[in-house]
Amino acid sequence: MIREFTKSVVSFPLAMSMLGAQEVAMLLTPRKAQESLYFARQAILRQFDDLVWAAFQVGDQVQRQTVDWAWDALTLRAFTPSALARQGSDLAWQATETARVLGSSPKLAWQQLRNNYEVFNLVKHVRDLLHVPQGPDFPLERLIGRAYELGEYPDLWAIEGLGHDYADRFWGPAENIRNLLTNEIASALPENSLTMMHAGIGLSFAQHLLQTVTPFSPECEIRRMLETFITLCRQNSRRGYIGAAYESLGLVTRTWNAEMVPSVDRLLVEMAPDVAGYFWHGVGRALYFLPIYFVPGLLSPWRSLDRDAPSELARLNMRAGLAWATTLVNLRQPAIIEDLVARHGSLLEQNGGFANGVASAVIVAWDITPGDTYVRALAEYQPSPSLARQWDVLVRRPCLLALERYYDVLRRCGHLGEVFHYQDFNFLMQRLEGDCS
Repeated sequence: MIREFTKSVVSFPLAMSMLGAQEVAMLLTPRKAQESLYFARQAILRQFDDLVWAAFQVGDQVQRQTVDWAWDALTLRAFTPSALARQGSDLAWQATETARVLGSSPKLAWQQLRNNYEVFNLVKHVRDLLHVPQGPDFPLERLIGRAYELGEYPDLWAIEGLGHDYADRFWGPAENIRNLLTNEIASALPENSLTMMHAGIGLSFAQHLLQTVTPFSPECEIRRMLETFITLCRQNSRRGYIGAAYESLGLVTRTWNAEMVPSVDRLLVEMAPDVAGYFWHGVGRALYFLPIYFVPGLLSPWRSLDRDAPSELARLNMRAGLAWATTLVNLRQPAIIEDLVARHGSLLEQNGGFANGVASAVIVAWDITPGDTYVRALAEYQPSPSLARQWDVLVRRPCLLALERYYDVLRRCGHLGEVFHYQDFNFLMQRLEGDCS
């Protein structure tokens, strides 16, 4: 064993040097070099544990922003009046944000960080948590029962992770993956588990397929990848839940393949515009879980979101997706959401995205765990009197409408997957009530 280990240690530097030589040779064909480097980087990232991956994400983001700033400085674009004004405004806003969070609510910031870490582990390490057996046997009904035994809040995230692992177990040629949530094995699943089970299988499909392309791949290859993803979602979803699977494409793309976002958006708008909103909702959800934003008060996605969105469709869905994740992750501590409203209330009121995300989160949580005490507590929460009006618009009213009207119609008409993208809920209710009557 020592001999073989020595051989492996000796051969590794040789392999790396040969890889380096190959990449240098490829510089003569930049597109090939970029594609090769991208594949190599992604392969390395898949070997990182959670902490190292998070550290890389933060460092990579800082490095990229530094390169952008240096380039703008060299081309003098960083010194235009508009650029200087924007930089000054960003710095002043960030300083104020950090001072408010760490000065007035450090306990809430710490609790939010703990919530983020807990949810990340519930989804990613569900195999160990639920004791999923190795090998081809996957006792889905029994494992769902174990997820529900975790109780309110953990059950939702464990079910999403279980859906991911369930789809992973059957991964192979795409044309052979059919009826994962409509077959005999899945027929015994509780109906309440289906939203997050669909989100989970979408995670698996997106993760596998996005490994086959890069931002530098020919457009036809990226298009084919997206067609395969959409086909897989259609062939494996139950009626009315496919939106939950679609949304995971945005979550995976922004979290692990951020450079792919513009290409995926452009092609989806051309070939499947009905999927584009779900994609951007997933991108918004991903922002909440990015390590660069994990520590509240240091950096915040809420200010940059509107600036980064390429369209109104993207802007509304990103805000709804970010609100969706913020609400569900911090459902047990309404004070965290109150603190967010106190800091960003005027920004969150600018369009209906935040309120839509809150209502959608409540619908999903209530569906997964009917009678969820945390959902009811959020709907009845009394904030500081100075926030009463904004809280009513952004949180209380969306919660009550979700519980008293939206959920019943969506459930009865079989359209719960609709909550995974932004739309006017009142208009949707009118349409569904007409169709279901």
